[in-house]
Amino acid sequence: MKIIKPLLIVILVGAGLALNAQTSLNFSRPGSMMHIPTSSLYSEPYLLRIGVAGQSTMQIFDTALWNKGAFLETDITRDFRLGVSAIQSGSDNNQAELALHIQNRLLTYGETAVGIGVNDISFTTGSSDSTNLQERVQNLSYYMLLTRENNFSNYSLKTYLGVGSGRYGSNYGKYDLDTLTSPGDTLRVAKDNSIGFFLGVLLNTNIMADRGGLDFIMEFDGSGLNTGVKIPLTQEYKITLGLSNVQNLPYLGEDHENPPGFGLGVDYYLPRVKSSATKQRGGIKIAGVVTEDGVPMRTVIDSSWHKAQEQQLLILRDSLRMTAIEIEHLNRMVEQLEQRNQVLEDSVASLQLARHVSDAQINQALKHLSRSLRLFYNEEYEDALIEINEALEYNPNLALAYARRGSIYYKLNQIDRATINWNIALQIDPGYDEVRNILRALNENRLRSAVSIKE
Repeated sequence: MKIIKPLLIVILVGAGLALNAQTSLNFSRPGSMMHIPTSSLYSEPYLLRIGVAGQSTMQIFDTALWNKGAFLETDITRDFRLGVSAIQSGSDNNQAELALHIQNRLLTYGETAVGIGVNDISFTTGSSDSTNLQERVQNLSYYMLLTRENNFSNYSLKTYLGVGSGRYGSNYGKYDLDTLTSPGDTLRVAKDNSIGFFLGVLLNTNIMADRGGLDFIMEFDGSGLNTGVKIPLTQEYKITLGLSNVQNLPYLGEDHENPPGFGLGVDYYLPRVKSSATKQRGGIKIAGVVTEDGVPMRTVIDSSWHKAQEQQLLILRDSLRMTAIEIEHLNRMVEQLEQRNQVLEDSVASLQLARHVSDAQINQALKHLSRSLRLFYNEEYEDALIEINEALEYNPNLALAYARRGSIYYKLNQIDRATINWNIALQIDPGYDEVRNILRALNENRLRSAVSIKE
C-alpha cells in the first residue's frame, strides 16, 4: 500500500503530459521483452539497465525510417520498478519523445507473480497536437500482468500474460482514412484506444552460460507478433536483435498501418556493488550472501527451492509417521516389560514368603531339638524322642535331629534303629564326623564281640 499511493500520484501527474505516442522502439520499456512489460519473482541482480537502440520501420527500402533512442530502468524498491525512455522518430517531423514507465508488483506466490503498471507517460516535442486532457489520459498504456517462471535442467522459461490498453490494445497503430472535400486528399485518423491482451515467452538457455546465457524471445504485444534474441557479450553487455510485426512481412516495403521493423541495440547492466560490510549478530560477524559473480542472492523462494522444500516436508511427514509407529511399538514393549517386572516382583515376594516360612519352620525345629537335648540329659528318652519327631515334622532334613534320635534309640538299647538314624544323618551331612566316629566304634565293638565268641 505504501507503493500504490505514489504510483497513482505519478500516473495522475504524468497524465497531463501524455500524448498518443506512436513512436516504437524495441527493448525500450522496463523488463526483458521487446514491447510487452515483464515482472519477476525476484529482485533483479542489476542496479540499472541502460541501453541504446535503433529500429527501422522498413516502410520504404530506399529510405528506411529509423527510430533511435536510449532508455534506463531500475528497481526503486523490491516491488516498484521505474523506466525512462527517450526516443527520436525517424519520420519527417523528427519528433522526440520522453516517456516514463512505472510498474508495481502486487504479490508473489510460488512460481507466479502479479503486477500492475502504466507505460507511455510521455511528452512529445516538436508537436502542435492539441489533444485534450481526457484523450491524453485515455491513451495511456495501463496493464495488469501475470508472470510465471519455471526452471528445468539448465534452462529457464518465463511466461508473461496480461491485459492492457494503449499500445497493448487491439487498435494500437491502426487508423481510419477519411476522404476530405478536396478530391484525392485523405486524412489518417487513429482509431480509439481499446483493450487487448498480450503474451510473451522468454527462454534462457545454457548457450554462453558463463556470460548469463543466450535469450530467445517470442511475444504478441496486442497488435503484432515480435521475435528477438539477446546475445551476451559479457556479464554486463548484451546485443539485442528484434523483428517486430512479423505477421506483416509480406507487406515489406509497402505503406502499412503496422509495418514490420528490425531493431538493433546494446544493453549495459550495472551490477549491484558487492557489499564488504558484514552484519553483527550475537557478537559474530556474518558476511552477506552473494553469488560467485558478486551478485546478491535472490530473496524470494524460487520454484525449485519451493518444490525441494515440499519434498522435504513429505519426507519429514513420513519420518514422523514412522517415529509414531516406533513410539507405539516401544510403548507396547514397555507394557510387556512392566508386566514381566510385576511377575518377577510377585516371584520374589513368593520366594521371600517361602523363605520366611522356611525360617519359621527351622526355628520351630530348633526349639524342639533344644527341648529334646534337655530331656536326653535328664534321661527322659521317650519324651526326648517325641520332641525329635516334632522337629523332623518341621524340617525333615536336619542331620542333627537324626543323629540325636540315633543316640536316643541307642540309650533305649535299640541298636539297629540307632544305626539306621546315624546313617541317615551321615547321608544328609557327609561331613558329620561325630556320627562317622560313632558308627566306626560300633562296628569295632561288634567285631571284638564276634572274635570273643569264636575263642
